[in-house]
Order: sequence, then structure tokens, then C-alpha cells
Amino acid sequence: MFASTLLLACVLIGFYIWIRQRLSYFERRGIAHEAPLPLVGNLWGWRVTRHTSEIVQNLYVRYKHLGPLIGFYFLMTPAYIISDMELLKRVFIKDFANFDGRGLFYNERDDPLSAHLFAIDGPKWHSLRPRMSPIFSSAKMKLMFPAVLRTARELSKVLHERCSGKAASLEVTKLLACYTADTIGSAIFGLDCNSLRNPKAPFVQMGLNAMLKKRIDYIFCLLFPELSLRLHIKRTPADVEAFYMGLVKDTISHREQHKIKRNDFVDIMLEMKQKYDSGNTAEGLTVNEIAAQMYVFLVAGFETTSTALTLALYELARHEHIQSQLREEIEEVIANYGENGELNYEAMQKMKYLEQVISETLRMYPVATEHMRRANGHFEVPDHPKHYIPAGSHLIIPVYAIHHDPEYYPEPEKFLPERFTEEAIQKRPSCAFLPFGLGPRICIGMRFGRIKLAVGLIALIRNFRFAFAPTTPQTMQFEKHSFLLHTKGFQLQVEPLG
Repeated sequence: MFASTLLLACVLIGFYIWIRQRLSYFERRGIAHEAPLPLVGNLWGWRVTRHTSEIVQNLYVRYKHLGPLIGFYFLMTPAYIISDMELLKRVFIKDFANFDGRGLFYNERDDPLSAHLFAIDGPKWHSLRPRMSPIFSSAKMKLMFPAVLRTARELSKVLHERCSGKAASLEVTKLLACYTADTIGSAIFGLDCNSLRNPKAPFVQMGLNAMLKKRIDYIFCLLFPELSLRLHIKRTPADVEAFYMGLVKDTISHREQHKIKRNDFVDIMLEMKQKYDSGNTAEGLTVNEIAAQMYVFLVAGFETTSTALTLALYELARHEHIQSQLREEIEEVIANYGENGELNYEAMQKMKYLEQVISETLRMYPVATEHMRRANGHFEVPDHPKHYIPAGSHLIIPVYAIHHDPEYYPEPEKFLPERFTEEAIQKRPSCAFLPFGLGPRICIGMRFGRIKLAVGLIALIRNFRFAFAPTTPQTMQFEKHSFLLHTKGFQLQVEPLG
């Protein structure tokens, strides 16, 4: 009995010493940080009462002036919040070779859809990224534009039907999610999903299921990636994997057999498969690799675009003068550069104020509130001799906090599209605007995302006037449990024009 008690006491003492040593890391290093709590670190209330952006922004505001790095305990694991613009530029661009990975978990063997461009690191990423970049060139975007435009026109028709010819208070978030799903389904998968009229379409439901990640799985895989691989942990739900793997294989097989071309993403992926089949492995892709890339463009582009579009409408409804100015630009540009009074690709590119509205929306509401990086090797922080980043360290880039820093954006809670005139942009550090990241690992789908946003906004603002409904929240409310900024449902007053 005494021996058992002594053993238990020794285990508890050892555990206490381990915790104390672990949670005194930043104090020993002399790095500004908030005192952590045992086991939860700095994550008290995370995804229950506080969104990640709130936790990170609080630390950024309190400790930014104390150095280029802020200590952050992700549970019991130390990580670094970067608050210095020059250091950010080094991480994203100048010293990218040392910070080219995100440190995310993926399991190519057991979970092929997880091995996509957003998650993979190292040589595999360096090999895949150059092959994927041409897909999102301006020329390719121009080919995909008609598919997006068709979906935007259908969005306008459905909204007209719901208004029944008069002003109405409508919940728009789900409708805009269907618009986003249909643009991705058409341009990426070559499908006519028609979720605008059938929100329960399998393509959309599986997309929603794909984003319902289990919190325990995520934390375990992030903290113990090697053990997770040995345990064959899969983060993609089995039904989602079966649906999208089958969809990709069937689509490619159907295109090959019937020699169908639609000038869309599938055509480009098919060309890469044919290169691989002919022995050109340097430029080609396997079917599993193709499926993973198509899958991530759905997951990454679905909620991000629909949320940004929802928030743009929210701010335009709040600021009637900005909405009117945008509508005037849209009509003027289409009259001068469109085709028979209709939008085309060239006209969309001429809309400078539209770009400013989109950028200010992404500034005020960056859907991805943080970016992640991991240090490949030991890194000495220039001009700060006491600071260094050990190999294997996780870095957090506080996008939301930077976008709301009054040093770069005075009165950051105000919606001011003029922040993004060419003159205003030149006055800020390049790393002060990061909705898509920066440098070689900038979001590859950035152009496509902005096109979905732009075309959707043009269709809506041309045909409707938006205003706050009696129930519209005066301050936007976000779900705490989501990794992204995810709006709670709300209504806007929608009035058809003509």
C-alpha cells in the first residue's frame, strides 16, 4: 500500500514538474506572453465563449509593443504570434525556404483527400504548386467566368422570386452559400448542382459535412502528427471521401469516354492526368492527387466566399451611400465596356470601386483569421539579438488583429473602401493586408475567389437595394465554435429594382 502511494506521489510530482517546466518556457526566454493555465494554456474558453481571433487579438493588442514575437500556449505547446511587419515579410517572402510549411496534419496513405495543396509541405508541395499555378492564371479565369456569370444570374432570379416583386426581409446567408456551392460545382467539378433551388442537393450537403471537423481529432492530429499517422487517423468523413472520390473518378471517366470539353477546371485536371498516364510524372497528376485538389477547392472556397459575400452585403446595407456609389460604377462600366448592357470579363476588371469594397470587406472580416507556418530550422530574428525561433516551432500570423490595428487602419471598425486606393495602399506595409496570405504560398485560388465575390455582388447590387431589416444586428455576430469567421444567420431588407 505504501509503495503504491509513493509511486502515485512520484508520478504526480513528476507531472507537476513537467507542467511547470513546459509552461515557463516563454518566461525563461524573456518573451512577452500571458500567464497560461495548466493543460489549456492560453485557450480558456476557446470555441465555446471565445473565437480564436478574439484570443489572438487580445494578446496582440496587449503585447505587440514588447517585441517582434508574442508567446502563445496552444494547450501545452508553445507557439509564436508574429507582430512585427519586417519579421512577417521574412517569414512570407525573404526567408520563405525556412517557413514554407504550415505544419498541418495530412494522411495521404489512409486519407487521400487530406493530401491537398493547402496541407502538404516540403518537396511534395514544391513539386505540386508549380503544376497547379497555371490553372488559376488570368487566361484560365476568363474561361471559367461564363460559368460563374450563369450562376450569378440564377441567384438574381431566385432572389426576385423570393421577393415576389416587393421589398421583403430575407435571410440571405444560406442563399449565398448555395450560390457559392453552385459556382464551385460548375467551374471546378463541371456539375449543374442547382442548389439555389434545391439546397439539399448531395453536392452541397457533402460539402457541409466536410467542414464539420471533430475538435478532438483536430487537436490530437495537430499535437501528435506522427502518432496519428501510425494510428491511421482519417479526418475526412468516410461518406464524404466516398462521395467526392467517386464523383471525381466518374466525371473524369465520362469526359474521357465521350471527349467532352467545357473549358473548366475538370478539363485542366484531365490534361494533367493524361500527362501522368503518358509517363510525364513531373507535370502530371494521379487521380487521387486530382481528387484531393478538387476537394480542397470546394472546402476552401465554399464557406470563405459565401461568408465574405454575406458580410459585404451587410456593410453595403448599413452604408447606403457606398451601395449607391458602387451601383453607379457598375452601371457606368457595363454601359462602356459590357456587351449589350450585360457584364463581361473585361467590364468586371474595370470596376475599381468594386475592388475597394471587396478589399475593405476582407480587411474588416478576414474569413481566415490566422495563418499558420512552421520553422524548418533555427532562425535568429534580425535586429532582435535576444529573440530566436527554434526549429519545428509553430508560428501564428494574426491576420484579424493586424487588419484591426489602428496603426495601419485608423478607426478600424469603420467600413471605408477608400482605404484601398492605390495611394493608400502604398502608405502601408505590404504585410498589413493578408486575407489570402502573401509570398510563394499565397492562396492559389485567390483570383477565382475574388471573381466569385465580384460577379455575385454585381448581380445583386444591379438588381436589388439592400437595407437593414428591423431584426438585423447592429454589430455582426459570429459563431464561436468555427475556425473561420462564420456569421450567425440574420435578415436584410431586399428591394427589387425595376
